[in-house]
Amino acid sequence: MTSLKGKTAIVTGASRGIGLAIAKALAREGVKLALLSRQRPPASVKGRFIRCDLADPEKIPAAISSAVKHLGRLDFVINNAGIFLERAVPEISLADWERVLRVNVTAPFVICRETFSHLAASRGRIVNIISSAATQGYLHQSAYSASKHGLLGFARSLAIEAKSRGIHIYNLGPGGVETDLIKGTYLGERLKGQTMIKAEDVAEMVVFLLRQPENIDVPEIFVRRFSSNAKG
Repeated sequence: MTSLKGKTAIVTGASRGIGLAIAKALAREGVKLALLSRQRPPASVKGRFIRCDLADPEKIPAAISSAVKHLGRLDFVINNAGIFLERAVPEISLADWERVLRVNVTAPFVICRETFSHLAASRGRIVNIISSAATQGYLHQSAYSASKHGLLGFARSLAIEAKSRGIHIYNLGPGGVETDLIKGTYLGERLKGQTMIKAEDVAEMVVFLLRQPENIDVPEIFVRRFSSNAKG
């Protein structure tokens, strides 16, 4: 498999959870990082922190420009940042609906648009963390599921454009990950006590994808919880 040492990457949502785990895993592989998030990641992860609220798409191009300038070149983009909304449809405000779509769909679109030429120059790769909600619905997750369906649809179309430029697009959909994102939610209560996927497990899957040789295409991977005690 391809070595990642000396490569460069932008990771979004790198201050906690899956994004932080991905940043740490890539740093261990020798990848130079630019970390985009609202809050500064812990000092334990090496990389240039660039403050960016992905709910404000107008500010993303400047953040990407700063990241590429720091990195010198760009090999990988990890679209990980996302927000979760668990609410019945009659209770969802238009503002909340639009915020979920801005962060989970519009921000990755802007990031991909702004990095496309850089990735074409390096024959780089994009990994979108899409969630199992990209292909099915869940109770009170209409906004979140719609956003992840939208991200997957966008990424599938982007992959067609990117192929001729030598850019790989990977969509990784984990389901049942133990993070702060679902703490205090109905989903979190429903999964309490069950075997969960660790953020570090998702990070290792990202490393696996980025290490694939150029002649291998792995467009989509869905990762589900496995329990030897599961019935049916």
